[in-house]
Amino acid sequence: MAEKVMKGVWVYGVVFLVLGLTAIFIARLRLSEIPDLAIGHSAPPPVLGQLNEKVVDYELDGPNGTPVLLSYLNEQGAVQDISTILPWRASVRTRKLTLATGVVAQSNGDQVSCRIVVNGQTRDSRSASGPFAAVNCSVPVS
Repeated sequence: MAEKVMKGVWVYGVVFLVLGLTAIFIARLRLSEIPDLAIGHSAPPPVLGQLNEKVVDYELDGPNGTPVLLSYLNEQGAVQDISTILPWRASVRTRKLTLATGVVAQSNGDQVSCRIVVNGQTRDSRSASGPFAAVNCSVPVS
């Protein structure tokens, strides 16, 4: 009887050996760099590189000492309201991909001008004259 059992054991051994080798082969295929359509692969995302710092300069000019009310967008996109005298300047620095910029001003005098300079280049420039002159400059920065 023991002889009969020993004759059948080798069949089980061969079956387990074949199943084990098959599992190892499949695992190596799954872990390889070869694209497997069964599990799907996507291309790696594009590399954006480094975001460059942007420097936005707001400038208001007019007769020296003239009172002015102004509002401008800061680096978070929030409105900043200021009461000051001309000339006025402010700088905003950011590494954001895009930034909305803008300045609105009303002078108590009869002349005012605004300018937005992005990284040393004038992107918008306006001027107004007349009683209580008002001006507005805006530029999307990307």
